[in-house]
Amino acid sequence: MTIRVAIMGFGRIGRNVFRALYDRTDIDVVAINDIAPPEAMEYLLRYDTLQGRFSDPVRIIDGKLFARGRRIPFLHFREPGEIQWYEYGADVVIEATGQYRDRDDLQKHLDMGADRVILTTPPRTAIDDLYVRGVTPGPIDRSHRIWSCGSSTGNCTAAMVKVLDDAFGVNSGCFTSIHAYTTEQSLIDAPNSVDLRLSRAAIENIVPVQSWTRTLIERCFPKLENRFTGNKLNVPIPDASCVDLVTMLDNDVSVSDVNEVFRSAAGSTMDGVVSYAHEPIVSSDAVGETASCVFDSLATMQVGSNMVKTLGWYDQGGGLAHRIVDLITQFAPHSTTA
Repeated sequence: MTIRVAIMGFGRIGRNVFRALYDRTDIDVVAINDIAPPEAMEYLLRYDTLQGRFSDPVRIIDGKLFARGRRIPFLHFREPGEIQWYEYGADVVIEATGQYRDRDDLQKHLDMGADRVILTTPPRTAIDDLYVRGVTPGPIDRSHRIWSCGSSTGNCTAAMVKVLDDAFGVNSGCFTSIHAYTTEQSLIDAPNSVDLRLSRAAIENIVPVQSWTRTLIERCFPKLENRFTGNKLNVPIPDASCVDLVTMLDNDVSVSDVNEVFRSAAGSTMDGVVSYAHEPIVSSDAVGETASCVFDSLATMQVGSNMVKTLGWYDQGGGLAHRIVDLITQFAPHSTTA
């Protein structure tokens, strides 16, 4: 059975999700919505500074996106509740506007005919469920209708904590995400209503930013409540970020122990979620990576017998887009993938 998906918001994440879905035969994109001019959206889909040129010819003509021999309605509405999704047969709406929607906003998609909603940003208020591939237990609860896949930073951090906790037990931890600048920032100093630090020029500064990842980790690992913290440092690069994670473990370990556990997990239980790097990589080597975490084995450090410092790289858009696709596949009948 083909799953029918609509994309609400065709910015960076929305376009990355479209790219991730493009070659699939089990998922159809039945509608795309964005308030920007169609010619601008066509251009940005065809030419992407970070992901490269689109593989096939695509055009938007008369309110429709033509791609791969298909005709996809291209809509222009601003808010949830303005689109009658039942007219397009949408099983799932990807809420990719970048807005921090609350539950009432997301419910409007369901009221207009969508069966489920996936939020591409951290939830501002309580939603039905959170899906972090490789971390949250499966199978999913199919009765839940409003979902989030968290954030790219959260997925990377959670994957690292999961591997360490399964092997050695994590007692406490602290992370720093060295993160590419985001759309919340301006290239020059300009007022920002979210955070005064974000008002400073993105390409001229390292900017400390609060991170929702602590909340995600505490939800996925309840024993770490009030025992895990961290934040982000937005830096002047356009893509690919890393998580610098320090953990206190319940057992004595060595650097080789930690690396071998990650190598083993990357090839088995965390296949597709964690990849293992044994060469000296840098941030640009993670651009386009579809895994949640590229574990940097050369960066592993140890203090004492049970304190370790690990590093994981991630593409801040591509990895999350593929985790969203992973969740969509869970909605197919008889799916058993965790």
